[in-house]
Amino acid sequence: MSEDKLKLPKTDKSPAVLPEQFEPMSTSLNLPLFEPKAITRKNVGTAAGFDLTPTNPAKVFGLPKKMFLEFRILSTPCSVIRDVTVETKHKLEKAKDSSSKDSRIVLTGRAGCGKSFLLHQAVQYAKSEGWIVLYIPRAKTLINSTTTYTYDLRTQTYLQPQASYRIVEKLLTVNSDALSTLTLSAPFTVGADQDKSKVQVFKEGTKLSEVAQACVKDKSFQSACGTLEVLMRELEGQTKFPVLMAIDDFQSLFHDTAYRDPFFRPIKSHHLSLPRLILEYASGKRNFAKGAFLSALTASDTQYTIPLELQDTLELGNRHPVSPYVQRSETLLQYASGLDANAGGLQNLKVPEKFSVEEAQALFEVWKDDLALTNSRHDESFMAKYVESDGNPRDFVWKGVLASYAPS
Repeated sequence: MSEDKLKLPKTDKSPAVLPEQFEPMSTSLNLPLFEPKAITRKNVGTAAGFDLTPTNPAKVFGLPKKMFLEFRILSTPCSVIRDVTVETKHKLEKAKDSSSKDSRIVLTGRAGCGKSFLLHQAVQYAKSEGWIVLYIPRAKTLINSTTTYTYDLRTQTYLQPQASYRIVEKLLTVNSDALSTLTLSAPFTVGADQDKSKVQVFKEGTKLSEVAQACVKDKSFQSACGTLEVLMRELEGQTKFPVLMAIDDFQSLFHDTAYRDPFFRPIKSHHLSLPRLILEYASGKRNFAKGAFLSALTASDTQYTIPLELQDTLELGNRHPVSPYVQRSETLLQYASGLDANAGGLQNLKVPEKFSVEEAQALFEVWKDDLALTNSRHDESFMAKYVESDGNPRDFVWKGVLASYAPS
C-alpha cells in the first residue's frame, strides 16, 4: 500500500484521517501487554500490544514514519517479541548498574529487518523499568534545516534553540516523576546574556523538573540550549536512575547538514549543538554514570546513507569496492574511533535479516484479526507473502499483507 493513501496530521488540532477501509474495528485486539516480564524466550514469536499512556515515549517523542503509519492503522499498536528482543533486554539489564561507556550499542542489518522496531521495544522496556529515557526517532530532523540555528562564540558551535526546546519539553513530559526527585548539584543562571530583568537564578538543590518547566514556559527558546546542557550534565552524574539515550537514523549525523554558514557552505554535523551532543555520547567522550546509548542505522535512506567512517569502524563491508583514495573526514573518524568494538567502543548488534516462521505468523494473525483480510485461504496467503518477501519484516507487511488489501 502506498504511503500517500494515508493522510498525516499537520497540526495537533487536525488529527490524521484514515481511509474508510482502515478505520479501526469496533473491538480491539486481545493481545498481551508488552512489558518486561513478557520479554522471555518462551514468548518469542508472540505479538504484544503497547499501553499508550500520556507519558508513553511513542506518544511524546514520536515514531519513525513507517512505524507511525502501521500504528495508525492497527487498532492496538503492537510488535512481535523476537530472539533479538530478548537479547537486547539482557544487554539493558547489565547496563543499568554500569557506565553508559560500557553499553554503547548500534543496531545494524539489512533494510527493513526491524531495527527501528527493536529500538522502540528497547525504549518501551527501559521506560517500564523506571529508566530516564531520551528517544529521538528521526535524527535527520536535527540536520535538515527545519528549525532555527544561531552561532555561539563561546562554544564555537551553532546552537539549535527551537530543537533543544522540544527535547527539553519531551524529556520533562516522559520523565517528570524521575526529574522531580533529582536536584541541581550547582547553581544555574538563565538569561545572563539577555535582558538583566529577565535573569533567573536556580539555586543548588532545585529540582530538575522545575528547571525544565521554567524552560518550557519561556516561549522565546532563549534558555533552551543552556537548560538542556545543564539537564544532561546532571543526568550524567546522578546514580539514582539509569539513563537510556536512543537514536534512530544515527548514520545521518555523520553527514553534512542542510544548514549553511555565512558563506553558504554546508555546516558539518559536529558543528551543530545537538548532533555534536549525541556524537559525544556515542563515542564515549561523555557518559552517564548508569545507563546505555542505543542507536539504529537506516540502511534504506538514499539521502543519508551509511558513511565510510561508520562502515569501516563497524566492519559493515561495502556493496561495491571502495577506492583507497576516497577521503574520510578526520573529525568524523575521531568520533567513529570511539565506536570501535575492538577498542572497547560501540557494540555492533546485528538484527536478523528475516522473520522466523513463528514471528511472521504472529504478525500475520494480528493483521488478519484486525483488518479481516478478504482472502479466506489464510494459510496459503501467509506462506505466499512470507516467501514473496523473503521473510523481510518490512516487505512482509508493506509489500505483502497491506499490498493485498490496498484500496483501489
